[in-house]
Amino acid sequence: MLLLRNIIAVLAFLFVVLGLAILLAKLLTVKIKNLMLRSRLRQVLTIILSVATVVTFFYFYVYNGFGYQGDIYRRAQTEEKIVAFTFDDGPSPIYTPQILDILREYNIPATFFVVGAHLEKYPAIGERIAAEGHEIGNHTYDHMHVPTTAAPELSAQILKTNIEILKATGQYPDYIRPPRGFYDDRFRRLAELMGQTIVLWSLSSQDWRPGMSADGIVNRVLTKVKPGDIILFHDSGALVNSEGGNRVNTVEALPKIIEGLHNTGYRIVALEVLLAKAKPEEIPVREKAEY
Repeated sequence: MLLLRNIIAVLAFLFVVLGLAILLAKLLTVKIKNLMLRSRLRQVLTIILSVATVVTFFYFYVYNGFGYQGDIYRRAQTEEKIVAFTFDDGPSPIYTPQILDILREYNIPATFFVVGAHLEKYPAIGERIAAEGHEIGNHTYDHMHVPTTAAPELSAQILKTNIEILKATGQYPDYIRPPRGFYDDRFRRLAELMGQTIVLWSLSSQDWRPGMSADGIVNRVLTKVKPGDIILFHDSGALVNSEGGNRVNTVEALPKIIEGLHNTGYRIVALEVLLAKAKPEEIPVREKAEY
């Protein structure tokens, strides 16, 4: 029933967006005399406006949410120049070991939000992550879409991943992060039941974007970073699939980002340290977020 309500709510939202986009497109093209040109322009504008509205809603939802957010953390409220590194979608047998080598070389802590199915295939990498002092978080079992997943499957996704983390590392994960930042009330209740803190992010490196170069990743992070940021990287994953993405540029960018942050007075600390300075959000964050 809850799944059905979620689907109805999404469809209703899309219907309203489409209606508003059509209306605005008509207003913008009303003075064009050529009927065929006007019709084509209205179609194009409707698509553009619809996509822009949905994307804007998505960004606001991920970075700000709606209503009381006391159980969700996106950043630390501090003026101290500290940040935390997080990596999603691994472990990858190709890129995660390279990232771990870099973190060890620079003595940098990080948190890896692992996909349970990947960890089941590569448990030795998860064991290494924990052995080298990094934190591990739950990123669901197969990177599913939370709002459209039935409650029993959602519960199973979280529980199975917790079990895989325990098997690989002997540690219970304190943190959980929904894929793509999409969560709902069921996810929040399950996280509370499992004793896990929901951690999102305040700055994405955008290393997932096709065509995003290593220099682009470096420039984005170093120009947009703020004190207390939780920075998002990926050590696996792809734009469509949950595994198989090319993270060469992430690996190449990481040393330059670490050195650039150090050169500007930033310290990269463990997520646990950063969240000790964080406060639950009593009202939605209103400042502009970066994705």
